[in-house]
Amino acid sequence: MTGRGLLIAALLLGACSPDLATLRPDFQGSRFLHPYPQPAPGRTIQWSSLDGSTTYAHPPPSLFEPSNPFTDPPGSNFIRSVNSNLFDGRGREMPNTLPSTPDTPYNLHDGPVQTTAIDRRSPTSDIDDVLRTTMASAARGTLDMARVQEAIDILEGNPVFPERTYNGFPLLHYVFGTQVRSVDPIHDAAGNLVGGNVDIHQLWYDSHIESDTAFIDASEMFDVPWTITYTVDVLAQGSDDFAPFMFMVDDPYLSPPGAPPRPHAALDQSFVPMLEGTRNVIKIKMTKAKYWNLTYHWGWRVHPPRIQVTENAVKSINGRKLVDFERRVFGDNPRASREEQLAAISKIGDLAPAKRMWNAFRAAMASGSAAAALPHLQVADEAFFDWQDRTKLPAGVTSDPDADVTLLYANNTIYGEMKGGGIARLSQWDERPQNVVVSLINADHFVHGYVNVDFGGLRGWENQYQSTVAGGGSGAWFTFGRAHWWVNAGGPWGLIDVPPFEDGEPGRHRVELAFDFEPSRRLRMYQFDPYHHNVAIFSVH
Repeated sequence: MTGRGLLIAALLLGACSPDLATLRPDFQGSRFLHPYPQPAPGRTIQWSSLDGSTTYAHPPPSLFEPSNPFTDPPGSNFIRSVNSNLFDGRGREMPNTLPSTPDTPYNLHDGPVQTTAIDRRSPTSDIDDVLRTTMASAARGTLDMARVQEAIDILEGNPVFPERTYNGFPLLHYVFGTQVRSVDPIHDAAGNLVGGNVDIHQLWYDSHIESDTAFIDASEMFDVPWTITYTVDVLAQGSDDFAPFMFMVDDPYLSPPGAPPRPHAALDQSFVPMLEGTRNVIKIKMTKAKYWNLTYHWGWRVHPPRIQVTENAVKSINGRKLVDFERRVFGDNPRASREEQLAAISKIGDLAPAKRMWNAFRAAMASGSAAAALPHLQVADEAFFDWQDRTKLPAGVTSDPDADVTLLYANNTIYGEMKGGGIARLSQWDERPQNVVVSLINADHFVHGYVNVDFGGLRGWENQYQSTVAGGGSGAWFTFGRAHWWVNAGGPWGLIDVPPFEDGEPGRHRVELAFDFEPSRRLRMYQFDPYHHNVAIFSVH
């Protein structure tokens, strides 16, 4: 989208909200509009440098008076909690948008959580075991080819251990285009559509959330609430609170034909504790599909990078469905043949730790002797170390000293490092104004994109009743929250592309943001790839 089309989309997204004073007699400004949509603050002013290497973005100013939410919490952008569902811009109640109440702490759970014991072993523990045993045996002059092949199969997601719950989940991210599910409709005795359900299987272990569902087609549920039944297997070092965060848009009929719906709010649907070595079946109530934008699954104990998004399959960019961006890169069915599988994996850059492991294990298999294989196994071991932590840049990639955040697109995901290294926190941004520089590096052989989203700092956020203390969950650290989100950069204001790895060099781009509002205490900003969302996320607290 360029030129006039971009301007029109930007103006539409920044248009004023409907006059809701008639719907709420107590309306005196944005603070009192909630649980109706908060006002649209205006458009981001976004432009590119003459050489195209840098995007500059000035999001609109805050709806609230200046404050410091960190030294004087909770800050002026904190909204008084309202114990009700949300409402859309037409004044209509949005079902299943109140996540917790004092009487019903898990208000969006459809029935009790079913928990059973499972094998806790994860891809991390099994690859670690392969590395320890094969390097030891190679040092003694013996190469265990079968065990090396096990590691390759784990990386590719080939069935190898039927007893493992992770069997078939690849660590190389080349199959997202095949992970599309439709909501199964439910009809009453008279044949009326009354709901629907879709099943999702997820793995949570150390720093990872992996899912068998990247996209949900809920189009049949346009004006009907539905449910997601999650089967969450918590493997080694995966204990956390289950925390799906549902993003919603306003009623699409409020936008002109062809224009995207306006941002509305997002909310935590659960904070139920899950323990290592358990399978947890959790059924979550969803709002009507016309409001559903996506669901962001996050594990706050390891966040980032314990994150994964399930996108709305009907969404598109420039007329192309989101799933088509995956399929154009990796093919319609990259597991249809070995040839197609290898072609799909070749799109992943060799700087990605998972790809470095894969290359090293394959080189060890082809080496012909234990002595020749040992150096390759040691390379795999170094890459394995990098693969386990996405809050620092892997070997071969250097952070930008002039940037506050350096992000690396690799293996269809995002690695990130803050200025000064390590933990993903932008502690200097407490008050307005604040300039933030993000340096983007693309190690994959296809274009990645960049969008920056605000989680309520600009338009307001609230906390709901705290419910997880008695259940052994997050306790006083977190509460259920609702945030009125907004796009800071990218998306409707203009696509921000990061060119692919070509001619031996990663693609690069730079984004400079000028914030004129305070962040919310829950999250400073959410960054993701709009073309390949899933695990290509790097949130900053």
